[in-house]
Amino acid sequence: MPWYDLKRPTVTNAVLGTETTHMAGKAIAPSETVSLMNMYAAARFGNAGGCILRAKTNTTGGTVFSGGTAQVPTPKNPRAAAAQSTWVDDTSAITAGTTLLQRAMAGFAATGGQGGLVPLVPGDAIKMLAGAAASNPVDIELTSIASQASVNFDWSTDILEGSD
Repeated sequence: MPWYDLKRPTVTNAVLGTETTHMAGKAIAPSETVSLMNMYAAARFGNAGGCILRAKTNTTGGTVFSGGTAQVPTPKNPRAAAAQSTWVDDTSAITAGTTLLQRAMAGFAATGGQGGLVPLVPGDAIKMLAGAAASNPVDIELTSIASQASVNFDWSTDILEGSD
């Protein structure tokens, strides 16, 4: 069960209160179950304000996200095999899927300080199963929304492949 990390320095939307998709991933067939094990953000902005990270899943039947720039998950153990899930970040724009369901969120301060989310036990993680089924999320999309415009922040997410 290898662990992988995804990192992204990015910025919230230029319009305050507008949600932006920063990362998105999907399982490929055949592959292991993908679990979203955490997500963190730390901002570096000059004005006080609130920001939120959101994790959303897209159900079968909806349009899957498109666009983005490929981001290869980095294995925590250098001997681990390459990740079986595919991920993109917003180096180029990501168009969100159409049947998104908000699954988790975590706040962080625009002026700094880390905020994040970690499931208490692995069974609490948001999961994507390989292949498509009516109850299976077909992708996970990671977004931000802020009370300020253009808040610079760093995003960190870890995934686990092969649990459950």
